[in-house]
Amino acid sequence: MSSYLADNRQRLIKLIGQISVDKQPEGWTHVASIAVGGLLSVGFSRKGAYLLVVSSSGRSVIYCKTGEKIERDYDECAGLIELGLHCQGIGVIRDEVVALCGISGGGLPLTNRAGEGLEVVSPEWPESHLILCKPFKSALMPGHQSDCKIIYTDHLRAYGFSWCGNYIVAACGSDLDIWSRESEL
Repeated sequence: MSSYLADNRQRLIKLIGQISVDKQPEGWTHVASIAVGGLLSVGFSRKGAYLLVVSSSGRSVIYCKTGEKIERDYDECAGLIELGLHCQGIGVIRDEVVALCGISGGGLPLTNRAGEGLEVVSPEWPESHLILCKPFKSALMPGHQSDCKIIYTDHLRAYGFSWCGNYIVAACGSDLDIWSRESEL
């Protein structure tokens, strides 16, 4: 590795080291940590505070305000369409096709209407840090670190804001965490 690349890598690691870990960042409430064996993908409903979770043993719907599992089926990979990037909802969101983020790719919003952003850094790959940044701040910009918080560290499989911007999900292959904005957008 050239000296420039090595120096830049050390500079970035130093910036990341200045960011504090906070599972309850200002303005957000950590709602739940939920075990999900064989987690494949997650996706937010556009019709309400619901998260669709797709695993190797079926689908679940989580109510994001409480972290409660309100729907469940056990059909392996039922409802998956378009290479696993979308899935038919169940229960309260049965009439909705939900965009997914997870093992097959896809994505969820990385910013919300308030200007907050989510960034992923992996200085100790394969483990990654999910960082919540205050409006128009960035974890890798010098001077912005106090406006950013590491909210999740694991082998990230899926992460993002809900479509309304009031919820965040972070997931690995065995569990997920949900946050709720204290004041809705």
